[in-house]
Amino acid sequence: MNPRTPILDGMDDLALIAAALGDPLRVRILDLLAEGRGKVCSSPEHPEAPVALCACDLGAQLGDLAPSKLAYHLAQLRTAGLVCEQRRGKWVYYTLNVPNLAAFTQALAERWWTPADPC
Repeated sequence: MNPRTPILDGMDDLALIAAALGDPLRVRILDLLAEGRGKVCSSPEHPEAPVALCACDLGAQLGDLAPSKLAYHLAQLRTAGLVCEQRRGKWVYYTLNVPNLAAFTQALAERWWTPADPC
């Protein structure tokens, strides 16, 4: 599967993404990826993905989170199609999968939003 291709094929995909977003730490990881690289990054910049963050930089920004715990949460986000992973030598970089995030929000709106809803 192309990681940039929206994966939403039905209710199971909506539930998978919703479950991934149900953990506050994973939401924080997505927030950090949305912010992109900052001055605190210790990894070399990825020339094909200049805003991508390395797992080591994410861990440091999350309070020196254990690598195994970070790997678990990144795997959940990757399985849900919310992040993309790019390898460059020993470095593993992550970016938001913006097309899938957009497809998810659109699917939610199409499924439950009605213009006449007063709430």
